[in-house]
Amino acid sequence: MPIPRKSIPLTAGAALAAATLVVTVCGVGGVAASQPDDVKGMKTSVPALPAHFAQQKVQWTACGADVTPDAAPGAQCGWVKVPVDYAAPNGETVKLRVSRVPAKDHGRRLGSLLFNPGGPGAGGAADVANGNWQAGGQARARYDLVGFDPRGIAGSGQIKCPDGVAQGPENPPRTVPEAEKTYADATRRAQACRKASGAVLAHMDSVSVARDLDVLRTVLGDAKLNYTGVSYGTFIGQQYMKLFPGKVGRMVLDGVVNPAADMRQVARLDVKTADDAMRRYAQDLVTRGDDRLGATAGEILRRLTELGRKLEREPLRGTDGEEFTDATLSAYLATAVTAKESWKDLTKALVAALKGDAAAFERLEAEMTGESGGQKLTPQEEQAEENVSLSMPAVLCLDSPSAPKSPKEMLDTADAFARQSPLFGRYYAWQMIDCSTWPIAPTGAVEPIKASGAAPVLLVSYTDDPLTPLANARAVHRQLDNSSLLVRKGQGHGAYAAEDPSTCTDRAVDTYLVEGRLPDQAADCPR
Repeated sequence: MPIPRKSIPLTAGAALAAATLVVTVCGVGGVAASQPDDVKGMKTSVPALPAHFAQQKVQWTACGADVTPDAAPGAQCGWVKVPVDYAAPNGETVKLRVSRVPAKDHGRRLGSLLFNPGGPGAGGAADVANGNWQAGGQARARYDLVGFDPRGIAGSGQIKCPDGVAQGPENPPRTVPEAEKTYADATRRAQACRKASGAVLAHMDSVSVARDLDVLRTVLGDAKLNYTGVSYGTFIGQQYMKLFPGKVGRMVLDGVVNPAADMRQVARLDVKTADDAMRRYAQDLVTRGDDRLGATAGEILRRLTELGRKLEREPLRGTDGEEFTDATLSAYLATAVTAKESWKDLTKALVAALKGDAAAFERLEAEMTGESGGQKLTPQEEQAEENVSLSMPAVLCLDSPSAPKSPKEMLDTADAFARQSPLFGRYYAWQMIDCSTWPIAPTGAVEPIKASGAAPVLLVSYTDDPLTPLANARAVHRQLDNSSLLVRKGQGHGAYAAEDPSTCTDRAVDTYLVEGRLPDQAADCPR
């Protein structure tokens, strides 16, 4: 019985007082590629970028099936070349796959609006080309929407891991010998990634992606970067603000990641977020009068915790013969409680598991992965999901230090997490195994970002975001010199231009993108 792995953003963000400022951004041809802006008069040591990168011309053509089999009307695709290593820009290069849907109101076009869906490891070229992400109506009319696949991801020179990457083990080790065996396997997988992927694997960090964004801005002819980043895309956006505060145009950071939190801090916050989601799930059952798992929220949580302890001693078996353990339960809960539409099926599965039947979780997995009569993933979508799972450690392990560095330290960390949360602690702790054994040392810094001198940016968050909690957005709001925070009530991840649209949210974000007017500091949108 496979464990569904949750996509966990494991690194960080920043923000403070809001100001209303109109920033006029027009497409300008021949804009020079930027070096990182000087900070307090200190010059950067990064070599100047050769002129040919800024002088590229994108050859826009119709988007082919390699990007999307179902391109939106007017969608165009092309390539932009960037250096693999910005410290050695005359060395190897990588081609970034980009897509564009031209502004509907071309006569009043404001420039390009670049989009990144996060992950890390998700590509944005297909999302724009097929219309999966279209921004709000006003922004769509005034901007060319531009998607891009970050370096090493999707169409941009994919990294390769012949044996896959280490993930949280199905049965987390409890002893040093078990941990050493898990460590050895993870190390072997990571070394295979390094051998197969080439030079780009050492330069998958978000600082490099932020520098790629500036090349894209230049090639597209924009004086300022207009950008919408979701989830880990907000981390990339903040790295751009840190490097190029003077080039920040209108920037929307939606589902915010906090750059001042290291990997362990974020993992602990993920544990708390999962526990909070479980409490909401339990309270929802009580409110609806469903007492199959217990009469009170506290009783429900106690019974599920006891179920986990029992499964640690006596695993169940699914119809496929695989064990259903406490770790399996944690993985399913961590995935299912993030989506309220899964709660009905989750309850059925938990009731069955309490009676000794794990088969209902197989049906739940089929529902969550679209394999039970719903819309199945296309081969391209399956490949994209696999690429995300490979790319995630390649980015995270460079961006954030502090993963446990030995089998014993991993065990001690997992024990400490389990004391915090019997249901989720050990599961989330062992998600750090890939970075614990990654063959390339981290290069990122864990620190708040002020972005002094940058134009005001807009932060957006749900009140109950199961992946990037509202606490992140509030922390970033305090850290940044110039930002506004818009809160949408409810549960979800990515509140702007969402599948479940909010007129209030979309109108406020579009007003900022088109007119430069930020919502006031107390802004929120109703459920």
